[in-house]
Amino acid sequence: MRNYTDPNNGVFPAQWIRQAFEKGWIDAEEPLRSGQIQPNSLDLRLGTVGYRVQCSFLPGEEGMAQKLARFGWYRFCLPEEGVVLERNQVYIFPLMERLALPQNVRGRANPKSTTGRLDVFCRLVTEHGVAFDETPQGYQGPLYLEVVPRSFAIRVRAGDALAQIRFQTGEPRLSAEETRALLDEVPIILSSELLPLRSRDLAISNGILLSIYLPRYSGQGRQATIGYQARKNTPPIDLRAIGQARKRHYWDRLYADGKPIILEPDEFYIFRSRELVCLPPTICAEMVAFDAGSGELRTHYAGFFDSGFGYAAALPATETAAAVVLEVRSRDVPFLIEDGQPLFRIHLLRCTEEPEFLYGAQAGSSYQSQRDVRLSKQFTGAQEDEDDDKPQQRLNLLS
Repeated sequence: MRNYTDPNNGVFPAQWIRQAFEKGWIDAEEPLRSGQIQPNSLDLRLGTVGYRVQCSFLPGEEGMAQKLARFGWYRFCLPEEGVVLERNQVYIFPLMERLALPQNVRGRANPKSTTGRLDVFCRLVTEHGVAFDETPQGYQGPLYLEVVPRSFAIRVRAGDALAQIRFQTGEPRLSAEETRALLDEVPIILSSELLPLRSRDLAISNGILLSIYLPRYSGQGRQATIGYQARKNTPPIDLRAIGQARKRHYWDRLYADGKPIILEPDEFYIFRSRELVCLPPTICAEMVAFDAGSGELRTHYAGFFDSGFGYAAALPATETAAAVVLEVRSRDVPFLIEDGQPLFRIHLLRCTEEPEFLYGAQAGSSYQSQRDVRLSKQFTGAQEDEDDDKPQQRLNLLS
């Protein structure tokens, strides 16, 4: 495989993040936690206090302190037992990490995969920020996280990581020509039949256009789960209670016979991509969170994939490539989706150098080589939970 790394244009790897702590470019109120550094990103932890605010905002020239004085309703501490964040309420949390970046380095943040699958809307804010999820080149100052739980109330504690940040320099995105060359050289994208998709098989324009997977009934005695729809008015989900929540208490299982599906406005759904993704060691990727050209819906919250997603050096891509879980929310009107319908784009990003470890077991990753419609790690994967999940809802189907 051609070497796509470039020290002047790319996403920095884990070893750079570790050195940034040593050099004081990144600092934190508490020591680094095991697993906090991912192959190309750093988990950002909630501090010990939070603010319930009147509305979402950007600090701008006025600054965060003045904005909180104007629009903050109350301040609260995060005790050991945690605090419940209510649905559709806006909270601001100072984070444990702060930055003093070199002039040629900037940051870009996104919710973690688990956060997105719980339909928790998170955006990074800087002290005088004029854009969400961006830290400008050479930024020096504290970081804040805006948190808005949408479908479920959640219980959080100091030190919980809801978002992650990657650090980059220059232009990390591969050009269309580089993307085509890489696809023709390495099995980055696989079809649902596990065949490598080359540049001639894919639409490449401002990224790689991929589609949704809505398979037909398998004919093996029960209808296959093709997705989930979030229930309303459920108990809070404890972010640290891994594998403790019953799926059927929070989700309706969705099934169909390959017919078109109509998504209802402002409902939250989990689906998966038709294609599978396998990222080699020197490539990571980001996903377009909202593509108006594909319809009035948001198709992903957690829009970043570390190097090694769906990859293992000793195994072929057919055994390791992973589906992309789609966190879908329709906007103002009912929206029709069908199997194989193009719905989102991913951009391939180069690394400045190969990370010292890859996404997977070494990084403590929870969703490596996923091929099912996988919910967040707080939900049990036990078969009896699936068996209890009686067919509760058939989506609107066209006859």
